[in-house]
Amino acid sequence: METNTDLTLIQAIVLGIVQGLTEFLPVSSSGHLVLANYYLGWGEKLPAYVTIATNTGTFLAVLIVLWKDTVDAARGFFMGLFSREDRQQEGWRMSLLVITGCIPTIIIGLGLERIFDQLNQARYVSLGLIATGIVLWIMPKSGPKATAKELSWWDAIVGGIAQGIAVMPGISRSGSTISAMLWRGASSDLAPRFSFLMYLIVSFGVGLLGVTDSIEQGLAIGPLIGMTVASFITGYLSLLWLFSLLRKGQFKWFAPYLWFVAAATLVTIFAVPSGGS
Repeated sequence: METNTDLTLIQAIVLGIVQGLTEFLPVSSSGHLVLANYYLGWGEKLPAYVTIATNTGTFLAVLIVLWKDTVDAARGFFMGLFSREDRQQEGWRMSLLVITGCIPTIIIGLGLERIFDQLNQARYVSLGLIATGIVLWIMPKSGPKATAKELSWWDAIVGGIAQGIAVMPGISRSGSTISAMLWRGASSDLAPRFSFLMYLIVSFGVGLLGVTDSIEQGLAIGPLIGMTVASFITGYLSLLWLFSLLRKGQFKWFAPYLWFVAAATLVTIFAVPSGGS
């Protein structure tokens, strides 16, 4: 696929806004970036530095919103390494669960990355959006497990597998992991907190992997900064909104939106074959 390495600042900001709005809401940020590229005609494949910019912006958003959870988990982990008493704390348990969940994510992500990369096309994204919508529509609203101490290792592994599968464009990472944790009995408050703590680790790793490709392709500093700032601001706001929606049990109402976008895209593709991805 042709890579567009000449994004303008305006294009970068638009993509940053798309990333920020869709990374945490259960609508698939990777899928929406592909569709934005498809509809706006900005090249078949985005430059590698987009990965760095968008992940940096949304990483910072999660870090700020979940600052207490992040500090508690980090402190609990390092203190628990040296103190048996500290291993009884919530932070120690959460940190180990998050690390455990990230293991299947890494295995699936690295193992199937090349296959999923071939699916970065609008038609395949549409199918992923349909699947995500079905998951959201049937997912439970909340479960009884309200603390990390109530989660099992299998709960964490299931959440990690869901996050790994979400490497496929169109499959929402937040929608998949939060739904998986809710199905495993996590509360509507614990499920997103666990999901986004896993995201911090994965996002950091994805950003580092993107550095190598970006150096090879070249960095565009202006678009890089613009995209990072835009994804941070919109990501911060969308994350706050997501927690509010989960508390109200309104997560499922993103499903009709996903089905509409998928249907409209498929109609466009088959109506105008030459304009497909």
